[in-house]
Amino acid sequence: MSAAVMNWINKQKERRTTTTSQGNNNTTSIGVAMTAYVNKVGQDGYVAALIDGEGDKYCGLYMYTKLTLLGINNNGDRVRFRAEDGDWKGRMGSMRIKGGADTYLDLTPPDNMIPTIKVKYGKFVSDWYSIPRKHKIDQQFATLTVGNISVQVTLNSDWTPGSGRTPLPVGTYEIATPDGFHDPKQTDFYTVGGEPVKDYKIWFPILPKSSERFIHIGHLSHGCISIIDYDKYPQIHDYLVKYRGKGKNGDTIVALLQVIK
Repeated sequence: MSAAVMNWINKQKERRTTTTSQGNNNTTSIGVAMTAYVNKVGQDGYVAALIDGEGDKYCGLYMYTKLTLLGINNNGDRVRFRAEDGDWKGRMGSMRIKGGADTYLDLTPPDNMIPTIKVKYGKFVSDWYSIPRKHKIDQQFATLTVGNISVQVTLNSDWTPGSGRTPLPVGTYEIATPDGFHDPKQTDFYTVGGEPVKDYKIWFPILPKSSERFIHIGHLSHGCISIIDYDKYPQIHDYLVKYRGKGKNGDTIVALLQVIK
């Protein structure tokens, strides 16, 4: 629990000054803001929040998302915020206080630097059997090294003529902050101890996003870096998500990627 965030919330409850009513949406105008960060997430890699204009559908905020806390709702059970980065940058939203802001928000920002991670091509293996997928796959294997962690990955599994799917070419790339628009059924069956791998919903885009390549867990790649040794993904996630920097085109990135033969 963040004492600083909860102290701020409690002070807002004491300092309510103006209440406005907009239909069924009652909000309290406070005029005192605070910067906070998502410093803890759930099993899937996100903490749930409601984003204005998205209805009652809960949306995800990933680790180290920066928020400006603006006030509390009239019922005193939700904190209002503006997202300052990530998928919902510039959007207003709210998070429940109990079991939400009191648990997942704190004051630790990401590290303002850009590390370099590496992928080294390995062997091409035909008819490699995936236990989770229960069938054989032709794989272009490689080794991904992130800090002091090395894992086996596949760079492509789709060799259908005309598919346009190819392994990531040798070169240097930028890795962006996560995006949250992927069907969880693509990765939720990769389990450790009978549970989906921690942070399994988090995909890191390889820029440019138009290439539709990502770093994510799995035994199937359509040109992505799919992590075969997915039991180590929580460590890889934690390493990457804690960094922030600016890419060559102004994108927010978490790392540089060098791909070598």
